Amino acid sequence: MGQFEIIEFYLSLVRRAQERGICCAITSGMACVAYEVADATKDCDLLCDPDMDPAFLELLADSPLGDSPCQYRGNISPPLDARWHRGGWTSHFEWPGTEAYLDVFGIAPRARSPWQQEMQPPYAHPHVVADMKRTTRDKDWPFISALGVKLVESGDPRGWLHIYDEERMKDLRARHPDIPESFLKARPLLRLLLEDASALAPALRIERLFWEQLSKRRVKEYEHALRPYLVAVRRALVGKQLSLMEDHALRVACAEEHLPQRPLSASALDHMIAEAREEAVRWMNPGLERWLPDVIPNFSLLIPGLHSVP
Repeated sequence: MGQFEIIEFYLSLVRRAQERGICCAITSGMACVAYEVADATKDCDLLCDPDMDPAFLELLADSPLGDSPCQYRGNISPPLDARWHRGGWTSHFEWPGTEAYLDVFGIAPRARSPWQQEMQPPYAHPHVVADMKRTTRDKDWPFISALGVKLVESGDPRGWLHIYDEERMKDLRARHPDIPESFLKARPLLRLLLEDASALAPALRIERLFWEQLSKRRVKEYEHALRPYLVAVRRALVGKQLSLMEDHALRVACAEEHLPQRPLSASALDHMIAEAREEAVRWMNPGLERWLPDVIPNFSLLIPGLHSVP
């Protein structure tokens, strides 16, 4: 099965979900292709409102690709259940024998606002996609910048939060000189466009390094919390051939005993941020630390009650 057929399958799946009243949106690679900042992908990352996880699971169970039924992917996938999705876990699915892979999120990682509030169906808003792309993968960062440019050019100043290409940032500033004060506060290095452009390139590098270190530490927190669950699922699945719904019930039972619903606490986040800042500064001029952003807003949806310190 070719890439075009797989993409059409994903789009059909989302259309059927929306017809059933399920709030969901395609994000990441497929969204970048739709927004014309990437060329191709065969994987699909999907945001699904946690309250609608049961309905979406039923849809997956009723959505074979050819002769291949949908299954959880391997032992590592947490269950598609709101209790864990609200805590930042992701569920992974596949259609064996094909190249179709689906990752389902409830909370958009690093998003500053609920993704459900603004979408461009069937896709998540570019602002949300750009926030989610702040990973350790080199290939993601040009997409973030391209999405940021598109946002600014369309009249959305949130794009200024996402541009990591010095020359594109300078060019954009020449054509769109007004940067709202709230965005200068949210991303301090934007002031360098107005005051000292010579320091912009290293400030962009240290900010990206900071985000990469933070992403790396967040993934480690979840990997550590996942291990007991992974072992329990592996043992429970030995010798069994299960339907998706049977497998789901097994994973829920394992998760209730072995998988914390919210593995990332406010104190753990504070520690991660401090370590990420320290690591970023270690490789750069320490004087650049003043240009690093406050990232608490990017985790406020994941950790209830989280607030920046004025």
